[in-house]
Amino acid sequence: MKISACVIAKNEAENLPRWLASMRVFADEMIVVDTGSTDATVETARAGGAEVYHFDWINDFAAAKNFALDRASGDWVVFTDADEYFTDETASRVRSLVEAHDAEKQIDGFIVRLVNIDMETGALLGTTAQVQRIFRRLPHLRFVGSIHEHVENLSGDPARTMLYAEELVLYHTGYSPQIMRQKSERDLELLLARRASGHRDKMDAYHLMDCYYTLEDYEKAAAYAREAMALPEQPVGGEERPHTVLLQSLILMSAADAEIDAAYAAALGRFPETADFPMIYGTYAWERGYLAAAQRAYAAGTRLHEVHYRPGDLSGVFAPLAYERLGAAAELCGEKEAAAAFYIRSLRTQKRHLTSLKALLRLLAETGAEAADVVVALNELYDEQADAGLLAQALADTPFPLAALYYEKRGGAKFSVRRRLLLTGDVCAAAASLIEDRERTAAVAAAHMEAFSPEDQGRIALLLPRSCRDLSAAPEDMRMRRRIARLSGERI
Repeated sequence: MKISACVIAKNEAENLPRWLASMRVFADEMIVVDTGSTDATVETARAGGAEVYHFDWINDFAAAKNFALDRASGDWVVFTDADEYFTDETASRVRSLVEAHDAEKQIDGFIVRLVNIDMETGALLGTTAQVQRIFRRLPHLRFVGSIHEHVENLSGDPARTMLYAEELVLYHTGYSPQIMRQKSERDLELLLARRASGHRDKMDAYHLMDCYYTLEDYEKAAAYAREAMALPEQPVGGEERPHTVLLQSLILMSAADAEIDAAYAAALGRFPETADFPMIYGTYAWERGYLAAAQRAYAAGTRLHEVHYRPGDLSGVFAPLAYERLGAAAELCGEKEAAAAFYIRSLRTQKRHLTSLKALLRLLAETGAEAADVVVALNELYDEQADAGLLAQALADTPFPLAALYYEKRGGAKFSVRRRLLLTGDVCAAAASLIEDRERTAAVAAAHMEAFSPEDQGRIALLLPRSCRDLSAAPEDMRMRRRIARLSGERI
């Protein structure tokens, strides 16, 4: 059994090394079809062991991908985009999965979970999809659609199927706002041109919905979301997307509360185990001041999140905020112990959620906790060494200055001498340090006054102490003039 890894690429020299490394784990051959690159895409692909072919771009993604399929020789094809790659953990599972089902001829391929991540930080962005990326190389499996192309079974045999391979996770890095906006502008232009020529696709509503949502035309996004929801045939793994876009679009366009409530109820009724919808609605209700409704929605969302969360789900982005606001609501009801528990859950979800950390520290201060108690509590949530810098800064402006100094000694970032003096309570020494710094700055300015323009000299003179402007026999003034003289190279 042979596996071909395929990709079409244009100016993807930056992404290709990661793609090649991921595909090399399981692929017997790698096919790169270049559609007109002006960077080092071709050279990078060849250096990485791929076979490179050229395809003259004709504004048709399906045509380019089918061209790649025709150059492949494998029994199975893994066809991803250049900015997609399997996680290290799951790349090694691809071959074993395909081999396990190779003899089941009614299975045409596999749907995998795609997770969008921040290319710079590697952070999960809270958006996922289920996509067809692995399939048999057979004549009836071809790409369809000039844009938003997808694999279709052209045999007409309904018994043939694609399995969902939950154990495989594909990372997608091309999801930064600027990249997505450029892609949406390009796709919308192609979509509208194709529809104007009389060619329409059954999935157009989905694609137009996403384009308009990315381009922040929420009225049109909502309209196409409703059209997509009404389609008799839904794309595998994309059934929730129209409900998400509709709810978020209505909120962002400040639609009437009743319309938002109806969209939320419909989404929750259709997908009762999806945490994203109550999380989205809870955020809307909180920001509108509907605190009771927000509390109910956040409570429902966090329960679903705890049971059904998968890495990359949107609920993972909302969860720290949801727990924090449930904590704030508990405080409003005088339930401080429950509030502290919510803040801790928020920090367990995202330890850098500083609003929850500050709230937890405030509650600890109200209970009369000592610095040692705070350190013990925080060490259960954080790594004492790796997170020391974060904790030192967070504690610096709290009633626990000694705890701040404790973590400062364990972290790489250090407080200034004056900040450390203030944290130890030595206010007099800190004030003396401040005066010394001001005098030093004044002396440097006075010593080099001639280097400044007349206008700047006038401004500086206003800021200098009297000892730098007037003759005086006072000891402190004489000391300042001697300092100025040393800095300017003169003798007094």
